[in-house]
Amino acid sequence: MQYTTQELLIGDALMTCVYALAIGSLLYYHKKLEYGYLKLGAFALLFSLLSELLASLVLHLGLDWLLLLSIGANLLFTLFMYVILQRLAERQVSFSAIVVTVVASVVLSLLVVTTGFFAEIGWMIVEVPGAILLIMAIARLLQTRRTPGVVSLTTLLLLHVAGRAAIHSLSVDESLFATVLFFGGVVDLLSGCMLALICAERLMDSLGAQSDELMRFEQENRRLELQFSQAQKHESLGVMAGGIAHDFNNMLTSVLGYTSLALKKLPADSDVRKDLYMVMSGARQAADLTSQMLVYAGKGAIEFESVDLSQVVDNMAGLVNSIVPRKIHLVNKIGRDLPLIKADSVQLGQVVMNLIANSVDAIENREGIIEIQTGLSEVNSEVLNNSRFKDGHEPGAYIYLRVTDTGVGMDFDRIERIFDPFYSDKQEGKGLGLSSISGIVRQHKGFVHIDSAPDKGSVFSVYFPVISYRDVANFSGAAGSASPRLKGRVLLADDDPRIRGLIASILEGDGFAIVDAEDGREATQQVTDSGATFDLFVIDCTMPKMSGTDVYRQIRSSGLKAPVILISGYHQEQVINDISKDNDAYFIKKPFGVDELVETVNTAVTLRNPVSGNASPRNDNPRNDGLRDNNPRKY
Repeated sequence: MQYTTQELLIGDALMTCVYALAIGSLLYYHKKLEYGYLKLGAFALLFSLLSELLASLVLHLGLDWLLLLSIGANLLFTLFMYVILQRLAERQVSFSAIVVTVVASVVLSLLVVTTGFFAEIGWMIVEVPGAILLIMAIARLLQTRRTPGVVSLTTLLLLHVAGRAAIHSLSVDESLFATVLFFGGVVDLLSGCMLALICAERLMDSLGAQSDELMRFEQENRRLELQFSQAQKHESLGVMAGGIAHDFNNMLTSVLGYTSLALKKLPADSDVRKDLYMVMSGARQAADLTSQMLVYAGKGAIEFESVDLSQVVDNMAGLVNSIVPRKIHLVNKIGRDLPLIKADSVQLGQVVMNLIANSVDAIENREGIIEIQTGLSEVNSEVLNNSRFKDGHEPGAYIYLRVTDTGVGMDFDRIERIFDPFYSDKQEGKGLGLSSISGIVRQHKGFVHIDSAPDKGSVFSVYFPVISYRDVANFSGAAGSASPRLKGRVLLADDDPRIRGLIASILEGDGFAIVDAEDGREATQQVTDSGATFDLFVIDCTMPKMSGTDVYRQIRSSGLKAPVILISGYHQEQVINDISKDNDAYFIKKPFGVDELVETVNTAVTLRNPVSGNASPRNDNPRNDGLRDNNPRKY
């Protein structure tokens, strides 16, 4: 079948319109999506169209040199496709390969033209360098993820190479030449469409990755919201527990103090003394409970020192054995020569006992195993992220206390609530339980990791930071002779009238004259008006209008050197730090007994002036560190 010139021109016009539509589409989507290979594909199709039109003119005009221009345009199409394939395969474009291909094509073309060898085989040889470059790029692209778009594009480009090789051998038959030329144009157009398909695939992958990232962000956001909610809950519970404990300590101070005064007024053989001792015993048990509440609130009394965690566990062996039934086998794996940690050994002992008691409850009345282990561990981010109270910590080396049991285990919901105060899954459960551990761990700047599953037992790991710390040596005050009966003027400031009445009764019984104030502002006014006339200041730390520490600072800034005793229902660590270098400042924690207050008052006044109470402060502190012995300060 022979094509007429009119038919060929109509075909060329239609092909040109289709090419223009494809090129315009690629440029449009490149502008919208900014995928670089779409723009390169538009230029490649432009040169493919030029190659097709020049080859078609060969049929119309019979000029063989136009075939050389067609081959040149196809070479440019090949070079653009090479760059596109390299980018799709995420490979570097080799400009040396491009230069070699262009030089080889030009040299072969010159040889064909100068020798007059215009036969089909000559033109086929000219196209070989471009075909090799394109096939190499196709092979690299096939090494990537083979999506439908990638497979289709590589197939069409291989058909393009085959078509270009066949078209020269069919140049003697104008009809076949035109037919192959037409199908070659269709193949190139479909290659442009495959670029659009690959673009859609990459866009879907990008949207999928963004969706996954968004989901991860949402999960992280939910995790942070839950963590923030838990932190708020713990903070609220801590504030509530601290406030209740403070108020209870004030009440218990009154109960213990007035009971002690009543005991002193009773004859030694009175039957009422037994009842009053029972009252004091109950008050002390209540004081122990408030101490646990303060620990949970993070305001418990802690005396930090250099501690060997393994030694603490060894010292607890007797108590631990007393609460572990015979059915349960206790295994000790205590690490030796571990680095020291900054901690309170008493509080660490409470952590050990609470964890052991929890494991005993988990095993119930069955046979089982509890393992206690200490050691040094390198904590990675995965363990840290799945731990409780992890805020502010970084992966690294930590000393750990680990208690493992073969008990009933816990599900996720129980693990989430295990540190809630008064939570228990047992009918008889009560008290603060493991929640007191949370306060101790937070105060020691540690964190807890729990590994548990139903019927799989539990592993509680408590991690403490490794530090380089040397504690000040502990000195106990030498027992002195009986305190003399002293006299003087005392400013007493406390917002609780019961506490003021109790302290006033105690000190007046010891010969002191009392001037009281019911808040910090009134106490400051007394200091301003007649501060020099006072021999002693007894100030509550927590008062309305002005805190006790502010009153203390006002006393010292006024140049007054008289002893100051600060009292509080909290363990005021900051207060203790503030007064640590003041030899005439003392701290007592509520609830306190009558003898404790009297001893502290007598120590303060006697040490300042053994004779008259008016001499200057002593500077011969044997500890030489600004701290008195532990008994008067009670911290």
